[in-house]
Amino acid sequence: MKSFKKLTPQAVAALLAAAAIVGLRPPAAASASGTRAPEAESVPIADSGSIRGTATFSSPRPKQPIIAWLQRDGGEAPFSPPAPLTIRQRGARFDPSFAVVVTGQDVVFENDEDREIDHNVYSLGAEEINLGIFPPKKSRVHTFSTPGEVSLYCSVHKLMDGKLFVAPSPAFAEIGEDGSFSIAGVPAGTYTLRTWQKARRFRDVETRVTVSAGAETAVAVEMKR
Repeated sequence: MKSFKKLTPQAVAALLAAAAIVGLRPPAAASASGTRAPEAESVPIADSGSIRGTATFSSPRPKQPIIAWLQRDGGEAPFSPPAPLTIRQRGARFDPSFAVVVTGQDVVFENDEDREIDHNVYSLGAEEINLGIFPPKKSRVHTFSTPGEVSLYCSVHKLMDGKLFVAPSPAFAEIGEDGSFSIAGVPAGTYTLRTWQKARRFRDVETRVTVSAGAETAVAVEMKR
């Protein structure tokens, strides 16, 4: 039997380089228990469709945000949260004073005062938080995880308020002044379409819709007093 000399570090490096050239991969690292750790699998992107909707109103509609949003049977399909939303605080105002965010999305509250004025952020509603008091040019970040309406306040300024609607997924749209709305990139499945109003003037509606891959689903809703 032939004997082999112990490989030098330089020889090991050369062998690894050669393996990389021919496309070989080293085996997965072993865990502390001695079993191989499984390689991460990519999450398949769900086939999606879209919704084109029309809302009618039983009486003149006030100028206020009305949101159409979807809740998926069996739970929401995986999605990547949108980029962080920044809400500035200046002159005893939240700016913007209203926004729609998605579960898992970061919201940055920034004290944007150019004078020595402190601010605070606390909320009531679907998710209750208190981010404490912080000085100008400082910020606080919160990730909202509970769908629903959230009212924002500042304990330093009693008349300072704002509002968020936290949607369970990016499948939402604001209903336009003409009553139209569209939601694209909706994973195929069965949903309940619901409405939400910043200031409730009509009874919110809910209706069942089915979204098919590569197809557009038409939806008509009527909002009554």
